[in-house]
Amino acid sequence: MSDVIYVTGHKHPDSDSICSAIAYANLLNLTGSEAIACRQGPLNEESKFILRRFHQENPLLLTDARAMIRDIHIDEPTLISKNATVHHAWHVMLRTQNRSLFVVDENNQLCGVCTNSNLSAYRLQQARDIEKLMATANLADISHTIGGDIAYEPPVFETNGCVHIITLEGEEARIFNLKDAICIISSGVERQRMVINNGAKCLILTCGIKADKDIIDLAKEKGCAIVETRDDSMHTAQAIMESYTIDKIMTKNVISFVNNEYVNDVAAKMTKSRVRSYPVLDEEGNIVGAISRYHTLNYQKRKFVLVDHSAKNQSINHVDDAEIQAIIDHHHIGDITTDYPINYRNVKCGCTCTIITGMYQENGIEPDQDMAGLLMSAILSDTLNLKSATTTDLDKNAVKYLAEIAGVTDIDAYATEMLGASVDLKESSPKDILYRDLKTYEIGKYKFAIGQTNYSHMEEVQMILPAFRDYIQKEQEEKHLDLLVMLFTHVAGEGSVFVHFGPLSYIISDTIETNFDEHTGFDSKIISRKQQLMPKISQLVKNL
Repeated sequence: MSDVIYVTGHKHPDSDSICSAIAYANLLNLTGSEAIACRQGPLNEESKFILRRFHQENPLLLTDARAMIRDIHIDEPTLISKNATVHHAWHVMLRTQNRSLFVVDENNQLCGVCTNSNLSAYRLQQARDIEKLMATANLADISHTIGGDIAYEPPVFETNGCVHIITLEGEEARIFNLKDAICIISSGVERQRMVINNGAKCLILTCGIKADKDIIDLAKEKGCAIVETRDDSMHTAQAIMESYTIDKIMTKNVISFVNNEYVNDVAAKMTKSRVRSYPVLDEEGNIVGAISRYHTLNYQKRKFVLVDHSAKNQSINHVDDAEIQAIIDHHHIGDITTDYPINYRNVKCGCTCTIITGMYQENGIEPDQDMAGLLMSAILSDTLNLKSATTTDLDKNAVKYLAEIAGVTDIDAYATEMLGASVDLKESSPKDILYRDLKTYEIGKYKFAIGQTNYSHMEEVQMILPAFRDYIQKEQEEKHLDLLVMLFTHVAGEGSVFVHFGPLSYIISDTIETNFDEHTGFDSKIISRKQQLMPKISQLVKNL
């Protein structure tokens, strides 16, 4: 599992909860840890104003502390084509760790599972059942399985699946019903001719014997395939019984999991099955791993730092299933408990960001201009511009220190603007909406830009959409962008409306869930430009 640390504030986040998560995650990253800032709910207008003002992405929406499959170590999957033979499957199986082969179709999508039990079961079947399986084997698979070469392949190859080793001479061999059978023979032109004349559909010559011209001509006349192999008849007889494909014996009703399922939910489902190893799929249906009960019993929990709260009813859902690394708070001490010592910082002051400012200083790190702006803004918010009764000298000193770094010369004017921030889509021009938070990117020869804003009601987007479409198309053409995208993201994290134009506009259409038309659509899962949309676009653009 990755050692990433999630830093999150309380439910219904305010500016202190959002800014302290971002600023402390940044401090952790600067001091050698990997951290991601999170939020548990929608941003208020004030928080949006602060993040735009100081060039920050919206924190990742995360409402459950439980580990998902994608967070833990699982086995590498072993894939095999449904058209592979049983013989090949045995060789692949011997090289696997979990003794399960995940069978894929022509589109590389999961269609079955092949286990040791599947491969072994045919040896216990009745002869007639084995013959039915062998009747499905094609000539190429038979030849490959026995290490042979095809000397003659008829236009139509069909056998009844019966396999005979011909060892008897002349008339004695005629007691066998060879019609439509597969016959293994090690010598004798006469016996070869007899086998073909008696209706065999496949003649296998072993021990390096080559079919002469007369035999091949007879085979053509009778529609009998000929395969030549250097192996002896006994070895060939053993191997040939594994010539049919694994789709005939695999388990088709497959229990699989998606990598965004919670581990404890997966463990509960496993108790209802006796399968040893289960395929894990990504959201596109690609097989990305193999998981067993062992993995669900031995995994590292998600790591969290809690900021601006220490009460369980304010914290992320299932916080007891997390590994709490630290708590940083300026409220009363809550009821969250741990089984091990943690770093706990609780200070009587007006804002958690005041505490985090001190932690930057303790580490000898000066926050950059944007981080200083976030920290300062949160303190001004929590203390109502230092006028609240909770304000301490620590808060006042922190604001003075941070404002200088952030380049804010008139603190009162900024605080008035910030505290009064409230943006309504219908009151904003298309230009204001697009450039409120627009990021530009270059990947190779391609230039594109992505903007993002929030909405609370779909009607707001629908009302401004016609004028906004016209404007964004004009901007894309004037700026000569290969792709210009605007995301209208629901404040509760319920998805994003997409508006997109440019030569690479089809990338967005292919990426999102629903397309209203060729330039607009919706995706219920994409809410983060940085962590969800950009990686997808980047990968697709790099592959162009």
